[in-house]
Amino acid sequence: MASVTGPQLPEGVILFSLGDFSYAFLRVLETTNHGETVMIVQQRSRLGPEGNYIARRVLPTSPTHDPESLARIRARLEEEARLATYLDHPNIARVLGRAESHGVLYILCERVSGTRLDTIVTAASMRGVCLSAGFALHVGAEVASALHHAHTRTDEQGRPLGIIHRDVNPARIYVKGDGSIRLTDFALARSLLPGRVATSVPRPQGDAFYGAPEALLGEPMDPRSDLFALGLVMLEIVTGRGLYGTLTVRASDLEEALTPDVRAKVVAAHNIATLAELPEQVDDYILRAATYTAQEVEELTEDVFPPLRSILRTLLQRRPEDRYPSAAALQDDLRKGLAALGAPYGAPEAIAELQRISKAARMHKDVGGPTAQDSASTTRKLSADHVITTPGSSA
Repeated sequence: MASVTGPQLPEGVILFSLGDFSYAFLRVLETTNHGETVMIVQQRSRLGPEGNYIARRVLPTSPTHDPESLARIRARLEEEARLATYLDHPNIARVLGRAESHGVLYILCERVSGTRLDTIVTAASMRGVCLSAGFALHVGAEVASALHHAHTRTDEQGRPLGIIHRDVNPARIYVKGDGSIRLTDFALARSLLPGRVATSVPRPQGDAFYGAPEALLGEPMDPRSDLFALGLVMLEIVTGRGLYGTLTVRASDLEEALTPDVRAKVVAAHNIATLAELPEQVDDYILRAATYTAQEVEELTEDVFPPLRSILRTLLQRRPEDRYPSAAALQDDLRKGLAALGAPYGAPEAIAELQRISKAARMHKDVGGPTAQDSASTTRKLSADHVITTPGSSA
């Protein structure tokens, strides 16, 4: 097998083997700031092509990362592959294994067919409409089921693995062609696996726009942090707005109103964001996480279907102890919300709703930009780290 550690790869070259199959390069989807290359590969057997998958690759050397950084990147991918052996749920995209060839580490992942939720929400925003409460409840219940599975995993001795996804956001959620939901990418998950990777800087993980206050302010996280993030996702589905993108007063006024203790936390979080070279807008999200009020949450959710409104107001509490105690409790209320709609809503209805939006889009091709009142406040320029590991991407 030829060495393929360079940046240029010819289509069809065999990268690695796993089990009875070899995997050939098709195209690159993303090269992230974490030093990973995400690509589509084709599984091949002696009978010929068998299907396409996602592979994430870390090279043994890099012009942009020192050896210590590459070692951490590699160890983090190794940990994800180990963690995946404990995750077996229909709503979680599978990691299929690891392979190494010529010093290059590959993590093989399922390629999820379907559409990313951020694409769906953006499409709705471009039409000046929001998705239904039923759609939000359906997506939320399915993701909550996946999170409950992850949060409650134990090792072979029955010891809790303490898994927290830490990157629940619309780019990590797929709606498949049959309306089922998949949560992807546990690359940034925290766990209690022995030998897990400690981050060099205790920075917020994942997309900060969907980070819980404790994640942004450098406080301890637990599974309820994932639930807060899911609350932000559902809020955006039904309102087209984000909690951290609804600043109605000047940032300087917010800073002046901070108590000394909270100010110290915000300053420390800003310093960490700078050290970690996070995008500049993260500073705004940190300040909003420290200053948003219950009244703002109430105003954002005022017109939401009442059962979902109650759920969102509970999820978006600043203190974790004031939120749902578990993903299972959240899932139960989301299912009750679906039942309260008065008509069935599940996977078939979700697909029908998306088809209606798509049909409306084709009928209004002259719509060329955001028309929703708050669309500008929720449009964010994201770094490559926000779109890594995109199984099923149409790229």
